[in-house]
Amino acid sequence: MVAMVSPSSLFLILLFLSIPFSESNLTTDYYKDSCPHLENIIRETVTSKYISVPAAAAGTLRLFFHDCMVGGCDASVLISSNPFTKAERDADINLALPGDAFDVIVRAKTALELSCPGIVSCADILALATRNFVSIAGGPVYTVMLGRKDSLESNISSVEANIPRANTTMDEIIRMFESKNFTVGEMVALSGAHTIGFSHCKEFAYRLFGYSRSTPTDP
Repeated sequence: MVAMVSPSSLFLILLFLSIPFSESNLTTDYYKDSCPHLENIIRETVTSKYISVPAAAAGTLRLFFHDCMVGGCDASVLISSNPFTKAERDADINLALPGDAFDVIVRAKTALELSCPGIVSCADILALATRNFVSIAGGPVYTVMLGRKDSLESNISSVEANIPRANTTMDEIIRMFESKNFTVGEMVALSGAHTIGFSHCKEFAYRLFGYSRSTPTDP
């Protein structure tokens, strides 16, 4: 079950907006004329998904995090591998990204293509869907700036140095976020938003069952 969203979750999304995006001018009414039903379509898609799979809220928030931390919020995590290039989504840490999170983006994109074909980027869809999931799960409603462009590239090699793992040291995490111009306080807010969902046992089982006098972890 998905937990209620804390105020820090809003801070999380607002912080994502400070990560460098592809070259474009972001505005609140970017699709006002070209796709006026955008917000309604995203809202209906997200609401339907949440009713059937509440955990999709946490999954989509995590998907957004994994996208934004690698090269900015450009939907590069949605790109599939091809015979020539292994994409981000095939990195070991991304293999557990929930299928329901990808599914809601595909559903929203499909609906938008029927309404306003070739207009709305997947990057903006992911940003809006995440905002709506945060809100419907108990968090606040906030404004999302729009106008992101989708990346045409996605490389598995760019993931490892940008996504913290369960066993990453605090010094390493701080340096990782500092490289993106985040303060320690902002890092805590971004990391704390993981409490909306749950963790896979393999991420922390070694801390429970691998204890010995020679390890620093107390079970």
